[in-house]
Amino acid sequence: MKALVKTAAGIGNLEVLDVPEPVPLPDQLKIEVKAGAICGTDLHIHDDEYVNCPPMVLGHEMAGVVVEVGDAVTRFSVGDRVTSETFKLTCGHCRFCQTGLIGLCVDRNSMGVHVDGAFAKYVCQREESLHKLPDNIDFEAGSMSEPSAVAVRAVYERANISPGDVVLVSGPGPVGLLCLQAAKSIGATVVLVGAAGDENRLALGKELGADVVLHAATDSFDELLDMTDGLGADIAIECGGSKASLDQCIAQSRKGAQLVLVGLFGHEIEVNLDTTIIKELTVLPSFTYRHRTWERTMRLLGEGKIKTSPLVSGRFPLTEWAKAFETVRGRQGHKYLLLPVD
Repeated sequence: MKALVKTAAGIGNLEVLDVPEPVPLPDQLKIEVKAGAICGTDLHIHDDEYVNCPPMVLGHEMAGVVVEVGDAVTRFSVGDRVTSETFKLTCGHCRFCQTGLIGLCVDRNSMGVHVDGAFAKYVCQREESLHKLPDNIDFEAGSMSEPSAVAVRAVYERANISPGDVVLVSGPGPVGLLCLQAAKSIGATVVLVGAAGDENRLALGKELGADVVLHAATDSFDELLDMTDGLGADIAIECGGSKASLDQCIAQSRKGAQLVLVGLFGHEIEVNLDTTIIKELTVLPSFTYRHRTWERTMRLLGEGKIKTSPLVSGRFPLTEWAKAFETVRGRQGHKYLLLPVD
């Protein structure tokens, strides 16, 4: 089968190669990949800015159909339409696994990062990391279940949002747009903020339910202050992964607000801790998800409260991965898919 392989450490070193089809272990299923979504992590692995363990197949956002089940599998059958968590291996006995925080497992291995992933015709995944797609969710929409779970974890499990709260979402990339929808599903009023070049993303955010959209460089935050009696946002969710975005979240939050950190920065930054302390902000980092996060995520997707199809800006065959990656870097669209080739 053809697969997009990180062949060696260093910048680049990606190549579409013919590799053997994977064989499922007793607790695994073999999945025919129908769609894989490109994530920023894939670009960071290309640029050697994120941990990776070559040689390995890239890709961790996917949806497909089960074509083979291991002998120990009990919850899935051939023909089931599924999507997947990234976790290929967790130890099950560390303090984090024992409390459900599997994303913090000391021995965690993730597909497309540590072991073979989903930018291929087939991938094998363990039963406990797979979830059935709702009947009304197609494979393309389902391939974005994983970033949806990241957003649901941040909004539902890390933040404490009540109906009527004013939520500032900074960074209208895919995860920011998913956080926006998750917050709206609770009944929050959402202010979506973007930077230069985010015009298309802000426009989509408005279509997806943002009450207010702001360009940080040109718009004032008067509307946010007006709706909060001059106090600022009740909750700020940082999804941009930039110092400017974080500074903005701190500045535009009210005293006693929650500050949820979702975006990864990729390098050290200076943070205005004095203002964070003086305002008594509650800082809540959010990373990956729990198994139970996915139950809520699948329900929200099935109910249409989180929509992923509008985020699809283009599709590329696996052999055109380089063009796809450069398109993602251009930041004009939202989410781009890689489709398997024979």
